[in-house]
Amino acid sequence: MYILGVTGNIGSGKTTVSQRLAEFGAVVSHSDDLAKEILQNTPEIISQICTRFGADILDESGSVQTRLLAERAFSSPGNQKFLNGLIHPEVRKATLARIQTARESACRLFVIDAPLLFEAGVDAITDSVLVVTASHIFRQGRVEKRSQIRDNDFNRRDELQLSIEEKIARADHVITNNGSLDDLMEKVDALYRQLML
Repeated sequence: MYILGVTGNIGSGKTTVSQRLAEFGAVVSHSDDLAKEILQNTPEIISQICTRFGADILDESGSVQTRLLAERAFSSPGNQKFLNGLIHPEVRKATLARIQTARESACRLFVIDAPLLFEAGVDAITDSVLVVTASHIFRQGRVEKRSQIRDNDFNRRDELQLSIEEKIARADHVITNNGSLDDLMEKVDALYRQLML
């Protein structure tokens, strides 16, 4: 089984590079979805988050208010490091369990879709990494459309991540996503053929 890590500006809305690979039969694990699930369902993590960021981080039903958490976590490198230190090991553990299940089902391609793939050290468990890049204005526009994040919030979050230049330097494959959706999908198809799975 081949394990491909995918990170970067991977698409818009529900149309992503990973979903295209799923159409070819890949099993896709979305690290963001795993992180949200862990964040809302792990009492020890919720307790530590409340201690660090305040009890008002929970709504009336006891769920973590993710927008408020993001606002506070991205307010400083220390806060971001704390949150990542709680969540990343749990996401990694869940991802490894999914990889094992996929191996047992004779899967040929397993995709780890992870915005913080390098930052979380997930690249260490992949066979190769695809970085999807776009110009700053494209990235900002797509994030704003998807998440309603304002300019200054986007820039602050962007600065806390690895630079795109460093991601490209560490990548095995790079796709530039400054064009149309059809253009992006053609590039993904070409990559899939290149992997020769």
